[in-house]
Amino acid sequence: MNKILISSSKGRNLKEILFFLKKKKIKIKYKKNDRNLYILTNIKNIYFLILKNNDFKKYIKNNLIDFLIIGEDMLLNLNYNNFYNHKFIKINIFYISLICNNKFIYKNKLKIITKYDKISKNYLNNKNIKFKIKKFSGCIENSCILKNSDLIIDIVSSGLTLKKNKLFELKKILILNNILIYSLNNLYNKIFKYLKNKYVKN
Repeated sequence: MNKILISSSKGRNLKEILFFLKKKKIKIKYKKNDRNLYILTNIKNIYFLILKNNDFKKYIKNNLIDFLIIGEDMLLNLNYNNFYNHKFIKINIFYISLICNNKFIYKNKLKIITKYDKISKNYLNNKNIKFKIKKFSGCIENSCILKNSDLIIDIVSSGLTLKKNKLFELKKILILNNILIYSLNNLYNKIFKYLKNKYVKN
């Protein structure tokens, strides 16, 4: 049978995703410092592929993977909602939140740094808050710690990073979970090809 590829990113949810798959009887032979991106599982012909966030769209569009597990923030912010079929799965609850430091003072126009510009603009416009957003991909907590922004809008899970850096969660904007994206056509084609090769005689 053709290979079945399950994919995710090497991000904050990887540990929870591996545990979720383990509960579904799919054990992935992954070690913390492993550099391999293409990983064996305990089931023949099922493999686990680690991708960068920016590569998901290309891989799905070209039918290179069968299942993709990502955070709901990716679906909302990068418009993945048009891709194939998707299902919400309970792996790890997290939030997109307004975050400040202990020197925060409300202004008529707030300078905000975030990775999630679309989500942030929708929320701030609905609340009639005047703002100037700068999109930044990296450790945006530093901009709040160094007082380069009035607020940041970012993912919060356990809250430990905020606590250790004396940052404060002002408001939860969205409660998010994870999403399984899959291509039925791709899976049907692989199953059909397997059955044809196994049972249909020349």
